[in-house]
Amino acid sequence: MRNSLILMGAALLLAACNTADNYGQVIAASTPPDAALRAEIVKGAEQLIYDPASIRKAEISNVATFRDGVQGVCVRADSKNVSGVYVGVRSIGIPLRDGRIAGGTLDHPICNRKDVPWQPFPELERLPAK
Repeated sequence: MRNSLILMGAALLLAACNTADNYGQVIAASTPPDAALRAEIVKGAEQLIYDPASIRKAEISNVATFRDGVQGVCVRADSKNVSGVYVGVRSIGIPLRDGRIAGGTLDHPICNRKDVPWQPFPELERLPAK
């Protein structure tokens, strides 16, 4: 009985080691965001960010398409909080459904991967003060 448990554990461990990095393939096939998506993200930031005029170091990732058809994009930037202090660069993972923003997750793990391609997002840095 003990030997069979050890064999089952070893088999599970080997199976876990052989799991393909599906995110790596999705990220490699990702494409740059179009102007419409960039504009929609800017519009959302105007409403959500406490001090939109303080946004700096803004970048946007390519758009990744997952097997289930859901797409996602990451945005990262630095901005001031309510106390007027810069909080440091934070990222947000934004799911897209039918090309529209469908939520967001602060510091999503996929956005922190080293293989995610980033490009400058100057439109986000040009927002006016509220």
